[in-house]
Amino acid sequence: MTKEQVEEKFNGKQAKTAPKQPCEVALWHVLPCIRACLARELVEKDLTQQRVADILGITQAAVSQYIGKKRGNFRTKDNTAYKMIEELAEDLEKDAVNDLSKRICQICSQVQQSPQLLSLCGVPDSEADRINIC
Repeated sequence: MTKEQVEEKFNGKQAKTAPKQPCEVALWHVLPCIRACLARELVEKDLTQQRVADILGITQAAVSQYIGKKRGNFRTKDNTAYKMIEELAEDLEKDAVNDLSKRICQICSQVQQSPQLLSLCGVPDSEADRINIC
């Protein structure tokens, strides 16, 4: 494939019209919401941004963006998924989590059951019914 063909595929018309895979939608929209809420909850428990980054396996800069609401945000705490996030944050603070990925997948599954939460996470309506990855 030539350089021009690669650019056309990833930057041109083909890339803009191709539907996103369910995992891409969750990765770009749902996971940042969950991480942002977790980061804010952990910082509110007086953990440093660096400690939160270490716990979540992300950078301190990402934690800073999550806390500053520049990335990911449910914009509401009144839902089952957020209650699960609060419980996870408590368990993370106590170092009582064996499998962080499993817990995040459980939260993601809960978010997927709510069109309202998917919308709050920024999932386009056209993609919301396709997410079923967890």
